Amino acid sequence: MIESQSASTFSTFQQFVNNALRLATMSEISLSHALSQAFEDRVDLGSWAGFTASLARFLEQVCMPAPRPATQRGDAPDSVTGPGIDPSGGTLLLTAPTTMVKPEELAPKGRWAQLLLQLRLTAPLVPSPELPGVVLVGRSDGIEVSLPELDARGRVLLGPTERRILGAIGWEESGHVFTRLLSDGDETADLVTRILIEVLEVAHPADLDFLLRAHSDVS
Repeated sequence: MIESQSASTFSTFQQFVNNALRLATMSEISLSHALSQAFEDRVDLGSWAGFTASLARFLEQVCMPAPRPATQRGDAPDSVTGPGIDPSGGTLLLTAPTTMVKPEELAPKGRWAQLLLQLRLTAPLVPSPELPGVVLVGRSDGIEVSLPELDARGRVLLGPTERRILGAIGWEESGHVFTRLLSDGDETADLVTRILIEVLEVAHPADLDFLLRAHSDVS
């Protein structure tokens, strides 16, 4: 039941991961490759303070679509993104170095839950072997921040502890995804750093892995 529901809910998230992995093997002229190089060049992974400040600039200059002001005589508009960076923006996935959920956290509690499970009226929850992460989507009206609760097969990425922390700091879950839209890079970077440390328990920014997808690389 949960597996079939989450398969459609997370098709977009899984498609992003699959596309990013596919693009990693493509020619170096790929715009997604250019964004990945820009992340390595511009985002400071040496400390949380440096990471937060540089991530804010990266999100605004690279992930958010570049403005297209009117030009005269066919001149191209100036851009702060630099050569090879997709003006339509990009999507960034930051992943934690380890999984979060233990099987005992997902054991059914209470006689009713155990009875339903024994009667096969609910699907048993199992931890996902995939790494949990934060998805950052650059939009014209801001940056969308999402934390999937389940993977594409319905396995659990964020357990009760992580969901409780997110709820305590004002996040709401819809369709097994915690999502917020923020207006600027500074606010987003501050929030992402807090999530990485408090929810995903990332000890140091150098422990993060990342995937980037240029929006114009998406068919």
